[in-house]
Amino acid sequence: MEIARVQGISIIVHPTFWLVLLAYGVLGMMTQALLIFLLVMGHELAHLLTAKAYGFRVIGLELYPFGGAAHCEDLFEGRKLEESMMAIAGPVFNLTLLFGAQALRWEGIWTGPLSEDFVQFNFWLAVFNLVPVLPLDGGRVVRALFSDVFGFVQTTKALARAGQAFGTILGIIGLTLLGQGAYDGISICFLLAGFFWVSGHKEIASARLTFLRQITRKKEELLHKGLMKSKSITVTAEISLIRVVEELTPDRYALIHLPGGEAFGIERTLTETQVVEGMLKKGIHCPVGEL
Repeated sequence: MEIARVQGISIIVHPTFWLVLLAYGVLGMMTQALLIFLLVMGHELAHLLTAKAYGFRVIGLELYPFGGAAHCEDLFEGRKLEESMMAIAGPVFNLTLLFGAQALRWEGIWTGPLSEDFVQFNFWLAVFNLVPVLPLDGGRVVRALFSDVFGFVQTTKALARAGQAFGTILGIIGLTLLGQGAYDGISICFLLAGFFWVSGHKEIASARLTFLRQITRKKEELLHKGLMKSKSITVTAEISLIRVVEELTPDRYALIHLPGGEAFGIERTLTETQVVEGMLKKGIHCPVGEL
């Protein structure tokens, strides 16, 4: 749900965020709920400012219970440095606040329950977001580093499914807490479990479309620079086009080789542009040999 629009930037709050705040409110922890809201906003502002520093125009922010996502007009997925730095900016913000607040506590300048909550919330926001699964910041760093090795789509799917598995673990933890009466922990575990499953499905569903946009950008970069590293992929004629596309990487231009001989047919080489255009015209399940 969109709650505000600031200088053209849409601020959207995911439904699970409201549920977490409601859970804290019901438990009489409204001060802590507002503190979480402000810290998450600061976390996302760090992402936003990093994106702007790299020249991206941010069009929207989506807030989740323990982080969020900045949506940019220009796609940054697949750019190792940009995506890694933008993802890590949020946890770095929380760690900076954590160490600053802890220093004040050690000096006796800031004491009391609120200071303790401030340190704990920043700690968990930083550590939780560094877990290497999607849609968390740690997962985005891992994807940026390994998408050129395993392919953007395949890496996204693996990290999103890891996120869903992580959500399942949280759900199991929530079940174990039922007998202990820890109702605040139970509600948060169940909400996060649902969040990871929904978000993981969303990441998987959008991975192919995102990567097709990356390929378009990659062609523009090739024309601008005049050169780009390439990679060779050897496939058989019956392999579907979508299987080939899932092996493509953001920073290398691919040549798809079909070997010759009696078992394989006529030997030939296709460009990734031919494969993508063929997929759009003939469908994702079309065999590469029909091109």
